[in-house]
Amino acid sequence: MNSVVNSARYPIHDLESQVVLDLVASARSKLTTFGACHFSQFLSTAGLSDCLKEAMSLESQAHPSNNEYTPYYQEPDDGYPAGHPRNSTVQFAVRYVSRKLIPQDSPLRMLFEGDELLGFLRSLLPNEPLYRYSDDRGSLNYTVMGTNDQLGWHFDACELVASVLLRPADFGGDFEYIPAVRSTDAENFGAVESILSGQDQRRKTVTFQSGDLLLFRGRHSLHRVTPIEGTTTRLMALLSFDNVEQAPERDVPDDLLPP
Repeated sequence: MNSVVNSARYPIHDLESQVVLDLVASARSKLTTFGACHFSQFLSTAGLSDCLKEAMSLESQAHPSNNEYTPYYQEPDDGYPAGHPRNSTVQFAVRYVSRKLIPQDSPLRMLFEGDELLGFLRSLLPNEPLYRYSDDRGSLNYTVMGTNDQLGWHFDACELVASVLLRPADFGGDFEYIPAVRSTDAENFGAVESILSGQDQRRKTVTFQSGDLLLFRGRHSLHRVTPIEGTTTRLMALLSFDNVEQAPERDVPDDLLPP
């Protein structure tokens, strides 16, 4: 694990160290306030290099998705009126490398399936259970985004996603989000409609560098990736976690996630 994570800066193998205790206190506050926490230079130099090489080697096998869906990863529902968020669509244009294509000795698998990262994340959310996301299609992925690709405003199906930037695009590909748009008790469709129409200016932008990790609670916060510009593909690693051990099967369009 230490070869993947920048252990000098993030010694997550030792949760009792003062460095980690300070990290946990800061990250808990940010997750509570903003629903996100940014860890710069989370990967080691070797870890970043190895994951980038692996992502590039698998890029040609990435499953393409280029269609319009609602922010809930579903087809429009005409049971709702026109303009309602459940009946409004955004562009999803991205390619996914599925977990089954990622080698067993992959550094990304080491990070996701090892105990150290999960233990660290659990320490950030001490009052709720946390497990590796059980959906094989969406638990562990590399994502590939090229010219004009984008991910429109959407919610995640799981509780927590760790996004690691491996290579930025030449331009664009900004991660934008609006925290705590909905809750377990309230969908808050009015706020979602306002965001989709461009009237809500509360959006926050995360400035990534290669090797950075963003921890994000996307089930309740709307977020998007702005259109990619230039010839360099944007490569990310996504590691997903949930607060149920066995997630219910998702009803998502077949082309949205890899088989």
